[in-house]
Amino acid sequence: MKTKLLIVALFSIGLAQSQNLLQNGSFEQFTSDVPNSWTIITGTTLQESTTFNHGASSLDVTPVGIFPFQLPNAMFSQDFTVTDLDTYTLKFDYFIPGTSATNYISNLTFELTKNNSAEAVFAPAPYPTTAITYGVWKTVAYDFKISIFNTPANSASLKLYYTVSIDQNFSDHHVFFDNVVIAKKSTLSTVDFTKKSAPIVSISKNEIVLNSEYKNSSYVIYSVDGKSVKRGKNSSESVEISGLATGVYFLKLEDVSTSVKFVKQ
Repeated sequence: MKTKLLIVALFSIGLAQSQNLLQNGSFEQFTSDVPNSWTIITGTTLQESTTFNHGASSLDVTPVGIFPFQLPNAMFSQDFTVTDLDTYTLKFDYFIPGTSATNYISNLTFELTKNNSAEAVFAPAPYPTTAITYGVWKTVAYDFKISIFNTPANSASLKLYYTVSIDQNFSDHHVFFDNVVIAKKSTLSTVDFTKKSAPIVSISKNEIVLNSEYKNSSYVIYSVDGKSVKRGKNSSESVEISGLATGVYFLKLEDVSTSVKFVKQ
């Protein structure tokens, strides 16, 4: 059975050669209802395999509280480490279904904090609050930088917090998160499809079905560390991938200047 693959942007080969400092940023791995590598502080979470914007699943977050004594909220986090005095970008996708009348979310905020104040000087902007948008996937990007490493430290351990809260104890509140990336800003680049349709129509364990505009295109498939693992020229509208191990890859077509990220199941 073929699984539809949603493509919203193209990522440059530079991203394939970079490293997301977060683990399980696309929420593909779960232990029960908790995403691996993430800490759930308040609220409840589920793995969502129908509503997603990257890979094959997203994180379904539901605020929980005891109204009126405790406002419903959800908080989850992950630690990561930066090692360069460079500008980094935090980027994530979120989706809030319904409308403000049916799924009212009062605040969606994120916070970066140091785990050890002795390691570095770190002064990001005040904690941003994201303007709430309903019914469509939205991407949020935020730049930050370590100013100075304190001797003898040459790295800094940080924590990323997400907080979702509501002001009323309505039922069935959900926010979906996907594709959470922290990487050097210089390695991140996106571009919308403006001249052609999305190259990938669908993907299965054995093949990638391409849009008809890319029939007979030469291609290269890269692993996440930037190594070429397969190349050729497809004689039809599909690329055979049965020999690839499960994981994340980048498909580069000769007709497209950048690469398309996909997940091999």
